[in-house]
Amino acid sequence: MSRAELEIIECAAGTDPLPAFERAWSRGARVLPLSPSLPAVARERILARASVAHCEPAPGVVLTTSGSSGEPRLIDLSLDALHASAVLGARSVPFGPGDAWHTSLAPTHVGGLMIHMRARVLGGAVLHGAPPRRWSDLDGATHVSLVAAQLGRLLEDSAAPPASLKAVLLGGGPSPQSLRDAAISRGVPLFATYGLTETSSQVATGRLSVGDPATLAGPAIAGVALTVGEADEILVDGPVLARGELRDGAIVPLPRPYPTRDAGFIDTEGRVHIVGRLDSMFISGGRNIHPETIERALASIPEVRAACVIGVPHERWGMRPVAFVDLASRPARPLRESLRDMLEPHLVPDAVLAMPKSEVDAMKPGRARLGALHASGAAGPPIE
Repeated sequence: MSRAELEIIECAAGTDPLPAFERAWSRGARVLPLSPSLPAVARERILARASVAHCEPAPGVVLTTSGSSGEPRLIDLSLDALHASAVLGARSVPFGPGDAWHTSLAPTHVGGLMIHMRARVLGGAVLHGAPPRRWSDLDGATHVSLVAAQLGRLLEDSAAPPASLKAVLLGGGPSPQSLRDAAISRGVPLFATYGLTETSSQVATGRLSVGDPATLAGPAIAGVALTVGEADEILVDGPVLARGELRDGAIVPLPRPYPTRDAGFIDTEGRVHIVGRLDSMFISGGRNIHPETIERALASIPEVRAACVIGVPHERWGMRPVAFVDLASRPARPLRESLRDMLEPHLVPDAVLAMPKSEVDAMKPGRARLGALHASGAAGPPIE
């Protein structure tokens, strides 16, 4: 594959990437959007893998996503899959002319890319701006996509959410029930959403009510099939699936149905619940531990903005959890003491460490990056 067939496009936050994408697509090229702030080492690793690819020209987007090892993977999405995602997603969360979606997520990630694709396919506008930190940053927006840390920061603003908001999509990983309930109580039209890069973003979405469990992602969107396989793994099929993964110089088609490596279940109302990543689960003293269970508990503590839990080797138990947290203020009680009121004893982390600034600034903390930091001895002392 020549550079003419895989075009690297720099996508700075708050800018519209579609004009550059459209020019590349008109030439039959795939585009690989990269952030100008991407560290040099990470950029070199991605470009090294992309430069050896050989396949037929086909317009689309290649997005990077990290597996449990942190090694960047390159997912090839067709324009047809992105179009299907926009159309089918609008059956759960309507969007069209007269609406405006805030660019809260970067277009180098599938959630940010789909903001632009929905406008391209369905009509409606895109409001370009920095990630919102106050409710006033969303003035005029009807839709916004957020991860839990972003929603938590907005709820620290005492102002009322803009009356223009029709839908706030909450995704990107675990979010605590207390955060969801607080947002709904403030009048936020909150929707849970679940999806992956490999599925062109959302495959399950539903409006949330106070008291809904933290695992709830909502029903599958119309036209997408979600089932549960072995080890409670969520399987996805439908027109939103990627063409494949760029691996060893070729596009390797995805298996169908696609095994997501997410563990979950479908309740009696047909709604999908996500328990945690199978890749991140570890065994401690013979017990399975999903880090997401601990992260939800930590994030339910008012002073905690974000949390990420990793498993670290332990001589007696095999593995034990260690938590990294981003604090908005000093907790009223020690965090581990609060966790003992919420979790079984084996789930309480052995240590709670401060989240590094690089992870605080990221869209969501990286478990693999934090694991490497801890293993190197550079994670710093416990905060309590």
